[in-house]
Amino acid sequence: MLGRFLAITLSLGGAMSSTAAFARSDAAVVTGLVAGVAVATGALPVEHREPLRTHIYAEPLPSYDYNDEVVVGRTLAPGPYQSYPVPDRYGVVGHHYTVVNDRAVVYHPQTRRIIHVYD
Repeated sequence: MLGRFLAITLSLGGAMSSTAAFARSDAAVVTGLVAGVAVATGALPVEHREPLRTHIYAEPLPSYDYNDEVVVGRTLAPGPYQSYPVPDRYGVVGHHYTVVNDRAVVYHPQTRRIIHVYD
């Protein structure tokens, strides 16, 4: 346990001492970290939210009535609604979207877990 603590402390100390190197590439590192975390957790990356909204609402889609609460993290119950694949360029490969209660919902088709809801 002490060995792990020491290794972590030394790693953090080394990282803090190289702030000049980090300052040169901090924007790229932060952007990469945010995008990586978003993809790993199944969240819709911030930089893709508005472009995806534009894509979804470019043409009118049918809206289906849905009785349960539609929020991120919840499971979208199977229903009669049409599902559309999210194009890969929006950063959530393998996800789908649909429109329920006049709101676009992005979700994973196998787990049906909602990752984003547009108002």
